[in-house]
Amino acid sequence: MRLLKQVGIFFLLPFLVLIDAHIGQLVESFYPHFHLASHFLFLFLLFETIEVSEYFYLAYCCIAGLVYDIYFFHLIGIATLLFILIGASLHKFNSVTLLNRWTRMLTIVVMSFLFDMGSYLLALAMGLTVESMPVFIVYSLVPSMILNFLWMLIFQYIFEKYYL
Repeated sequence: MRLLKQVGIFFLLPFLVLIDAHIGQLVESFYPHFHLASHFLFLFLLFETIEVSEYFYLAYCCIAGLVYDIYFFHLIGIATLLFILIGASLHKFNSVTLLNRWTRMLTIVVMSFLFDMGSYLLALAMGLTVESMPVFIVYSLVPSMILNFLWMLIFQYIFEKYYL
């Protein structure tokens, strides 16, 4: 049964990425001056470290990164690299990050920061964006981190009941 659950979630993962993208676009429609990036998927990946082995978890991260790259960047590499790096470090330190609610909240904020900042820097290096760093921080990074912190506050209890 556990293997069926792992494989089912593996095939469900691309749809979770797309749903997460549309949730972010919906929230962004209420705040048109900000570019909000919803990383609800990070909340799912945080708790999924309990259920799956490290290699299967990295496969989760690779598939999620590929779908994210294709859907958002139209270029394979940025999100795939960042998802795998963040996923590997998260799986390695999951005994620390899953200790209590505050460390899980801090982990989501740090994951959101690392992904958004890393994708901005890689996109800047590849010439995909010309946005300046202060504009990115004020209008994209900080609002996205706040949104993901709110997702953690709202949905942490549900994920705790299911996974812990």
